[in-house]
Amino acid sequence: MEIKAVKLYENGFMTQPFAMGLEDGEDKLDKNVKYRSTLQNFLIDTGDEVILVDTGMPLEQPDMAVD
Repeated sequence: MEIKAVKLYENGFMTQPFAMGLEDGEDKLDKNVKYRSTLQNFLIDTGDEVILVDTGMPLEQPDMAVD
C-alpha cells in the first residue's frame, strides 16, 4: 500500500473560527486570530484500487493574508 499527499493549498492562512470548525460557537472564537495553513488531499494506492481522500475546502473560502 502506498499513501501520497497531494497539496492543494500552500502557504495560506485561516481564521480561528474556520480552523476550529465553530465547535463551541462562533461567538467564542476570535476572527482576528489567524493560523498558518496548508491543506492537502491523500491518494491511497492499495494495489487493487486507488482511493482519493478529500479533506475538503469550501469554494467560498477566500485566500487570507496576514495583516
